[in-house]
Parts: sequence; structure tokens; C-alpha cells
Amino acid sequence: MVHVALAFLFAITSGDNAPLDYEAALAKSQEEGKPLVALIGAPWCASCQVMKRETIEPMMKSGKLENVVVTYINKDERPELAQQLMKGETLPQVVVFSKQNDGWKRFSLTGMQSESRMAELLGRACSAPTLR
Repeated sequence: MVHVALAFLFAITSGDNAPLDYEAALAKSQEEGKPLVALIGAPWCASCQVMKRETIEPMMKSGKLENVVVTYINKDERPELAQQLMKGETLPQVVVFSKQNDGWKRFSLTGMQSESRMAELLGRACSAPTLR
């Protein structure tokens, strides 16, 4: 019960830093031309929760993800969407879609990732010439 209360409290106090649901994040990403970062996980996946809490959230709070749109996808709640985005079954997975000259490209990492690995992934996703 405490976890539910904390999750609710975080959701209502996190303001603009709160991740959008996938459809809203995708629309915002396309509208603003920003890369879309999707963390695919599940509530029962310890690595997913640690990555969200110790990698994604600190990066959001520090502004390291201000030039991307972030969304979380719960594999249990959205199995079809998760299956479309994932490669393999390992959780967590981070998928980044970045607009390039030849369309949207997919970049990904599988398993728990540190901030430095996430920064490296975002660097790769954002280094190719993009449409403006």
C-alpha cells in the first residue's frame, strides 16, 4: 500500500518531468522532432525498477534528457506494443527513435544500463544529421 501511495505522490508532484504515455510521447516526439526514449519493463522486474529509479529519473531531474521525450512501457499492461518495440524477451530494454535524413531510426540497449551507457546511446542516436 505504501508503494501505491508513493507512486501516486510521485505522479502528482513530478510535473513536466513526468514521462508521458506512449501515444502522447510519440506525438510530442514527432511534433517537436525530438528523439523518443522508451524504457520497456515490468513492475516485477527488479532491474527495470532500478534502472528507472537510478538511471532514468536522475537523468531527467538533472536535465540530461531535456532534448528527448521519455516514456515508460509496462510490458504486462501493453504486451502488443512492447512486443512491437522489443528485440528478444530480455528486460529492461531501452529503445530510442531518432529522426534522421532518411526517416526515423531505431537504436536500443538491452538490460540494465548506467547513465554513461544511456548518454552513449543518446549520442549515437543524435549524432547523425537530422531533418530540421
